[in-house]
Amino acid sequence: MIRKTILFVLLAVCMSTAGASAQDWKSLINDIAKTAVGDMATSELSIIGQWNYKGAACQFESDNLLAQAGGTAVTGKINTELENIYSKIGFDHVEITFNSDDTYSLAVGKITSKGTYTFDNENKKISMKTKMGITVNANVVTLGNSMSLMFNADKLMSAIQSLTGLISNTKSNASYLADLFKNYDGLKVGFELTK
Repeated sequence: MIRKTILFVLLAVCMSTAGASAQDWKSLINDIAKTAVGDMATSELSIIGQWNYKGAACQFESDNLLAQAGGTAVTGKINTELENIYSKIGFDHVEITFNSDDTYSLAVGKITSKGTYTFDNENKKISMKTKMGITVNANVVTLGNSMSLMFNADKLMSAIQSLTGLISNTKSNASYLADLFKNYDGLKVGFELTK
């Protein structure tokens, strides 16, 4: 059934997005696979381990796969902007470890923060609570050795500040991102990680 659904969606997308680039197609197929398979594969057990930054990620939250396909061109631009900002603040070298005892550690260069987490299996969300008591929520999808942590677009920079303490480096970029994201409803942004 999933196979038929994926094929139908791919056919519909092919007819509606003529002229899309190869990277757009790769992103679209990857998003469909994560939607169809990732939700079934994501569990509390699947997030346990050491994860390293792979790249920026963004996705439109929509049940309409054709609308997601139209957003593929936009996601490329947003990912490029996010990559630049992550590089400026040093977040492109982040390492996150989720332990089986519901603790996590996050390292960015010489900065390390630790806390606890809870995983909501039904909604595929993770809540990370810092030692200072601040809770950061993210949508999570794992697929093999790949994980996406996605935040509401308007919460990304405050999430990074809360988890890392990189206040001076992130404040100057927060207003830039707010301007970039304000025109996109249902936008989730974050990063891809690999084991």
